[in-house]
Amino acid sequence: MVWERLGSASVTSSVPNTSWKELGRGTLSSGADTINSGTFTAKDNIMILQYNINSGSVRTGLRLNADTGNNYAHRRSVNGATDATNVNHNRIVADTDVDGSDFTVSNFTNVSAQEKLGILNRVHQSGSGAGNAPDREEMIGKWVNTSSQITSVQSYNAETGDFDTGSEIVVLGYDNDEADSGTNFWQELASVTRTDNGSTLESGNFATKKYLMVEACTIPANNGFKGRLEFGHSNGTMDTGSNYADRYEHDGGSDSTNASHQYIYAYTNHDDNIQHLKMFIVNKSDKEKLVLWWASSGGSSTGAGNAPQRRNGVAKWTNTSNQITNIRLNNQVAGGDAASGSFIKVYGAD
Repeated sequence: MVWERLGSASVTSSVPNTSWKELGRGTLSSGADTINSGTFTAKDNIMILQYNINSGSVRTGLRLNADTGNNYAHRRSVNGATDATNVNHNRIVADTDVDGSDFTVSNFTNVSAQEKLGILNRVHQSGSGAGNAPDREEMIGKWVNTSSQITSVQSYNAETGDFDTGSEIVVLGYDNDEADSGTNFWQELASVTRTDNGSTLESGNFATKKYLMVEACTIPANNGFKGRLEFGHSNGTMDTGSNYADRYEHDGGSDSTNASHQYIYAYTNHDDNIQHLKMFIVNKSDKEKLVLWWASSGGSSTGAGNAPQRRNGVAKWTNTSNQITNIRLNNQVAGGDAASGSFIKVYGAD
């Protein structure tokens, strides 16, 4: 799971600027094997967004402070398979891609005297079109330097292909005692809380942004609630066609996939308990939209005697003409509703 720090103010009040700030960014204007963030001021907490448009065979690696020595180790699982490890490596490395695009969100704790530990989650397009379910990758990694904080980040490819034009790395950060100054990277675009029961939970239209971060909570009413995730775009249309594909695991089980689907299956099995959904989305108008998501629920019933449930996965929306400007959770339980107090919040940035 990837966590973020957000102000608690509503859209109608001034949000404190004590959260993620953009520290560095590198965007390719032509194909290359490296993308550099540039040097930035060290922060206690680091979030890295890597969006790669791949040409040919690419294996995305992450290097910190331009360290090319064998000072990294990582553990990863691809599509729910048994963990693989690399030690004494020269980068934190992901699986090999063939064409397509991929999106990775990483969080690192950045204490100078300690090894730098990171959690990385990645979605790969895995072929264009809704007939091809995306791939997912879960990783943890470490940079063993114990004398410096992270002050630069690099995406690196060691395969025969290239990162193509438009590929990008964005580095965010904040200190544990962050001052109220500057401008938060994640800006609130929509905030909707139901005041009655209803069969949908919808953000309404919001401004177009390249990167989206979404939080939603559904409280079931009547027969329960399982929110089918659907996207809308600038002409006011909500897409309910067979233009989605996803991959997910439930409570540590084997991966399931859906291709040419009418929605994204972003919820747990239980419809009669509260559910929480978290997403990161890369939302480039001329590319398929890649989604990382995590869902949790209270389980089969309330109380400490019943373990909660989890589901995490990746997805894509194959529209390559529009950006997402509306997000809806549409209940698939007949006669069920999202109760008053259910909410959805959308944050975005370019």
